Amino acid sequence: MYDDEVADDDDDNQSDNDDNSDQFTISLTVTVLKGDGPRLEFSCTATPDQISIDTMIIKDPDTAAAAASLEHQILYEGPEFSDLDENLQKAFYTYLEDRGIKSSLTNFLQEYMNDKENREYLTWLKSMKEFVEK
Repeated sequence: MYDDEVADDDDDNQSDNDDNSDQFTISLTVTVLKGDGPRLEFSCTATPDQISIDTMIIKDPDTAAAAASLEHQILYEGPEFSDLDENLQKAFYTYLEDRGIKSSLTNFLQEYMNDKENREYLTWLKSMKEFVEK
């Protein structure tokens, strides 16, 4: 990836509250790379209207082998994002927005996940039909 390039992975989706069954809460990881060095990783939650940062951590690719060790697991990973100074929180939201992680992306993710769920449902129905007709 290029310097300052942002990679995002939608890890999970789950139904939001029962008020609106066609809206999802999507968990995603946003990774900001700067060359071959450390990367900044944000764990976020996306709803139709916003992206919320849950946690963030700097990860060093050179310590990948140590990732499984107990010593690595107990290293300080920083405070909860909500415990940070409000101005610092705003600065990190701006940092993500400058890299394209904003409400337009959440809207796209919502539409994509709805479409994906519909396609998977149709595939499932087709498989059921084929099985029953045998």
